[in-house]
Amino acid sequence: MIGRNMGTSLRMIRTFAMLAVFAGLALAAGRVAADDAPKPWVAPDDAKKVKNPIPATPENLAAAETLFVDNCQLCHGEKGMGDGPGAKTIKVKPANFTDKALMSQETDGSLFWKMSTGRGPMPPWKDDLTEKERWQLVNYIRKLGKDAAK
Repeated sequence: MIGRNMGTSLRMIRTFAMLAVFAGLALAAGRVAADDAPKPWVAPDDAKKVKNPIPATPENLAAAETLFVDNCQLCHGEKGMGDGPGAKTIKVKPANFTDKALMSQETDGSLFWKMSTGRGPMPPWKDDLTEKERWQLVNYIRKLGKDAAK
């Protein structure tokens, strides 16, 4: 009788140990998944305060449109909605420049900072585009939002 109770006790201990291991794995997996969630991308306060020195003239907007098509459209889409063909291949979805709520939170300086520094699949453009070109793109991004609102 003692051997039988001992065997039952050992099975219970093993069962609880396995449950504890599985629970620990489940918690760890949940923590990793939570760490994978994209963190808010917020520009530093000093970057937010920077004003765009490039006027939104027809010439600057035309130059920016070419830059956008060549460098941004693949992920952000033709109209800046974040729906370009490249967007389907990345985990973090590109910004939708036509989203009024999103764009109302972004200053020109924060947009410039984000495109300059990049994050994740968004490349840093500071080494490939001049300051003037990046500011022109800020104007063009604003134009995309205005065009969508029409």
